Amino acid sequence: MKISRLRTRVAHLPVAKPFSTGRYDVRSVDCVCVFLETDEGLVGEGMCYVTNGRRLKVLREMIVSLEHLVVGLDLGQSGSFVLNAFNDVRAFGRQGISALAISAVEEALWDVRGKQFGVNISHILGACRTTVPSYVNSLWLSATIDELHKEAEGLVRQGFRAIKMHVGLPDPGKDVERVRAVREMLGPDVVLLVDAAQLIASPEASIKLARRIEEFDIGWYEEPVMGSNPLSEAKVAAAIDIPVATGEYTYNHQGIFELLQLKAADILMPDLQRMGGPTEFLKAAAICEAFDIPVSSHVFPQMSLALMACVPNASYHEYINWFDALYQEPLLRDERGASIVPNRPGWGFTIDPSVLAD
Repeated sequence: MKISRLRTRVAHLPVAKPFSTGRYDVRSVDCVCVFLETDEGLVGEGMCYVTNGRRLKVLREMIVSLEHLVVGLDLGQSGSFVLNAFNDVRAFGRQGISALAISAVEEALWDVRGKQFGVNISHILGACRTTVPSYVNSLWLSATIDELHKEAEGLVRQGFRAIKMHVGLPDPGKDVERVRAVREMLGPDVVLLVDAAQLIASPEASIKLARRIEEFDIGWYEEPVMGSNPLSEAKVAAAIDIPVATGEYTYNHQGIFELLQLKAADILMPDLQRMGGPTEFLKAAAICEAFDIPVSSHVFPQMSLALMACVPNASYHEYINWFDALYQEPLLRDERGASIVPNRPGWGFTIDPSVLAD
């Protein structure tokens, strides 16, 4: 079976309520969806995204530029695509838009390979589990304390047993107040994760905030400083008792290896599109296992789920509702709040054609 055509469509997914990341407001999540058609009628699906539609055209053009590497490719040789693609974009480097574009195409290759054999990708790889513990990413900086209370209460009613909130306000005292309020609402039985999203300027300031919120039984302290300086992350990780999580802005498995060498984190969070696709994601997870470091996926809940089911050192599967409208099938959780790996072929989720535009 060979790939006969690559085509792309876009999907504009407005968020239910615009929110602030601390740097900008998010009003929409915009995807470039990749469809790889085969000469036997199967179609593989992948995607990558931007927020607020920015640079969507550039990303789409980069994906289309990889067409010559995939059309005519035998599915039995699909692994060669990654090697050839990273060589093909060497003038642009292995990071940034190159990694995002390669990821979307390789996702579609893996999807069609699962469909070729009629099994979920996790079964092709050899799953370790049928469910993965999950947390929900929500509780943004733009929410008031009353809104945090109400939203956290609703998330618990939905069955989540681990919830992530965001910190990094100019006034650390307000961060502490908000963390206290959410912990009081959740009680002791729900895991509370905290994400500073690289908003805190210095390791010293981040260490101070971590020590002030430690009493609230924090599961992890995410992206405590700018990720462009792993040495600063390592300084925070060495100084505080809360586990440090980072890595979502890291590119390729080599970047993950650097973080491990510097002891910059206690949990690493590879992002499927910044890794450059599922092959690089699994390489990163395997390196982390060698260092006895757990892995938590970042965004892409529908596709990351099958990969996390195969990772022995899996920690949490991140759920975020940004892509729910993109797919026809819902992502299901069990009574413990764990994400259920579907038995459907490929990634197990199908892009809804009604949300696509040219």
